[in-house]
Amino acid sequence: MKFAIKRSRFQEIVSRFSNKQILVIGDVGVDRYTIGSASRLSPEAPVPVVAVTSVRDKLAMAANVAENLQAFGAKASLSSLVGEDRVGNELYSLLEESKISSSALFRHPSRRTTLKERVIAQNQQVVRIDHETSEALNAAAEEFYLSQVSAAFQSVDGVILEDYAKGLLTKRVLRDVIALCEAEKKFVSVDPPTMGTRLPSDYRGVSMLTPNLAEAEKLSGIEIKDDASLQKAGDHLLQEVGAPIVVITQGKLGMTIFTKQDKPLHIPTFARAVFDVSGAGDTVISMLTLAIIAGASIEESAILANFAAGVGVGKPGTATVSLEELEQYMQMHGGLN
Repeated sequence: MKFAIKRSRFQEIVSRFSNKQILVIGDVGVDRYTIGSASRLSPEAPVPVVAVTSVRDKLAMAANVAENLQAFGAKASLSSLVGEDRVGNELYSLLEESKISSSALFRHPSRRTTLKERVIAQNQQVVRIDHETSEALNAAAEEFYLSQVSAAFQSVDGVILEDYAKGLLTKRVLRDVIALCEAEKKFVSVDPPTMGTRLPSDYRGVSMLTPNLAEAEKLSGIEIKDDASLQKAGDHLLQEVGAPIVVITQGKLGMTIFTKQDKPLHIPTFARAVFDVSGAGDTVISMLTLAIIAGASIEESAILANFAAGVGVGKPGTATVSLEELEQYMQMHGGLN
């Protein structure tokens, strides 16, 4: 197989993960899965009546990225601003269960902790209910957050910015956080949002940008419809963001790596069965960043990330992937030699 890694090299890379600590900064929340059965319609409206059998809460958004890092064996810490509410309490409890540091997670009266509730009956999602605010931090909240978060950079090996356009990463917060990463010489990657009105210049100074196709189109202003337009968009983002690495993920088509030194490199997907694509981007940026920080090349990191995503999309919901699962999957599909 063209895109494979020697088993000894795989073990060398992943053995370093446990010594790495990564700070994840971004919008956070809780995913709630309310599961039951529906056998009749409501007499009140033409909607199904769901008899609930279980409720499961899971870390969401940037917190899911931190959970992915923990699953890969790294040490993850999470930084955001959440509300003084019951969902915030639940978030702290879930972080404690997952052994993810919340020392840089702060509460502020101006915020509301995001809760996304999915009602599922007969394995089908009936409705999703979002409890959230997407308003940008006000000046007081910005000042509070930036005064608190700076101490979190000193003990980490790298930073991931998870931008969901829910209000934490304002232009000022982005600018100051990226400047802190540069001052502390920390590798910093960013996953941009599909929603919102970001400009490439908002991310100037990051080490790696990982948009999907829709995000790359929006940031570059270039419609991506073939290899030529894909390369044009990638080159544009390299220039405008000033990042050494841009990785454009393309779902079932894999991902393409753009650097200033080399020609674009396309790595195909290694997914064999797709159950749920939610959270695949979280898995990709987690592995890409962690592997690079652990000394892997960008090509090796992308191969690991693509295989990890292949495992993840075969699971329901925003699932994490263990190193054991990754190694087995790579072995099964020719990723190790």
